[in-house]
Amino acid sequence: MLDLIKIRQDLHRIPELGFQEFKTVKYIKTILSKFPNLIIHEFDFPAIVAEYKVNDDEYKIFRADMDALPILEKTGVDFASEHIGKMHACGHDVHMTILIGLIEKVISSLPKQNILFVFQPAEEGFGGAERLLSTNFFYDYNIESCYALHVNGALPIGTISSKPGIFFANTQELELSFKGVSAHVAFPEKGKNALDAGVDFYRKFKVELQKNFPEKKRVICGLGKMEAGTVMNAVPAFCTFHGTIRAFTQDDHLSLKELLHKVAEDVAKEHKLDFELNWHAFYKEVNNNEDLFVKLQQVIGGTKYKMITSEQVFTGEDFGYFTALYPGLLFWLGANQGVSQDLHSDKFLPAEESIEVGVEVLYKMI
Repeated sequence: MLDLIKIRQDLHRIPELGFQEFKTVKYIKTILSKFPNLIIHEFDFPAIVAEYKVNDDEYKIFRADMDALPILEKTGVDFASEHIGKMHACGHDVHMTILIGLIEKVISSLPKQNILFVFQPAEEGFGGAERLLSTNFFYDYNIESCYALHVNGALPIGTISSKPGIFFANTQELELSFKGVSAHVAFPEKGKNALDAGVDFYRKFKVELQKNFPEKKRVICGLGKMEAGTVMNAVPAFCTFHGTIRAFTQDDHLSLKELLHKVAEDVAKEHKLDFELNWHAFYKEVNNNEDLFVKLQQVIGGTKYKMITSEQVFTGEDFGYFTALYPGLLFWLGANQGVSQDLHSDKFLPAEESIEVGVEVLYKMI
């Protein structure tokens, strides 16, 4: 039997960023190569699909993400990251371990169900799901449904939480730059102050956002980083915002993008300077199939675990690309160690006891 705790700790030691998960893939392949009845599929980027086939019927997909975050770990555990400045701060080490445990359980019990076990790269903002699906690999299979889980440091061990319909929001990253003209602060009339434009934009956009989206839980526009100027005694020639927008519908997503562009354009005209708005990685909203949600409720009802219905969350997850193609289900897996922990924290450490729960619940969804 596999030592899943050791596997989790081994994976936790070698966190890698999106599309750089080469050590992770090598480690997983070493384990999977020991299983009979598995066909291992590889790609020209770090990803693995392990195929379990017993007949010519439909397949189910079970997916785990592999990448880590550019965070300096401060957990203090003896299996902390060996890659300084990188950390499994979102629990993907646990997700991979659960999928490996599920594979072991399937190989030992040999259910009459075809399965694709997907180890996906680059969930954290680099579009790994979209790239994997764009290979057309899955088009050769008749996919019945797809499943994924995500650890939650605020929920107790043994608690499962999800909801039917839209669960996780769609998300997109942005970079907005106002481009002015530099000048010495003693002669500001010779320049065009991009920082003034940026401050004006920030103030006006907040007003317009509230006016156009009065319901607070409908959309989010988070401008988390701002940069301006180069030296203390010059008129700033640039002011750049980095941020993310989040919504639960495509209509709201597009309306929010249009509003942001319009306010930026108006401010640029008023200040007589240029602006540039670039959009980066987009993640579709995660849409849970109602029948699969009901099945999850029934499954949990037959166990010692607890099922609660979740609220919609503004968390982004590129599993939404899978649920856009196939009937799918994503659920929270309680992993609280006694103190509530936030995802992406430098101290995030989901409980290892959650691994057994995750394996059992996924297995019962086969």
